[in-house]
Amino acid sequence: MRQAESIVWPGGEHDFRLGIGELRALEQKSDAGCAVILMRLLGAAWKIDDVIGPIRLGLIGGGMASHEAQKAVDEALQEVSPYALAVTAADVLRRFIMWDGDDQPGEADAGAGKQTQTRSPTAEPDGQATTAPVAP
Repeated sequence: MRQAESIVWPGGEHDFRLGIGELRALEQKSDAGCAVILMRLLGAAWKIDDVIGPIRLGLIGGGMASHEAQKAVDEALQEVSPYALAVTAADVLRRFIMWDGDDQPGEADAGAGKQTQTRSPTAEPDGQATTAPVAP
């Protein structure tokens, strides 16, 4: 799993992390899978716990005490609407369930670049053209 990430949100700048334990707790609380919760957040079909859960559990996973995490969420809800926090919740959840395994922080070791196969510049294309020639 990924390390904690610092995120600026309406409640300030804090470390967030959703490990397996937090993701399972989120699923149990919402009775839905993490991807379903993310799709509800992105599709504006969310429930209030879909908004609060990823933020609160992300703060806890990032190292904040449970009661402090709840307090931070409650204070943020005094400043902005749940709709505004849905953006934060979606961002937090997305960061910890979707990422490219090769996209790790820091620089890659020398010579550790991806090897890609390309067609030889002298190779002839196969098949016929897919568009008709343009008349002059």
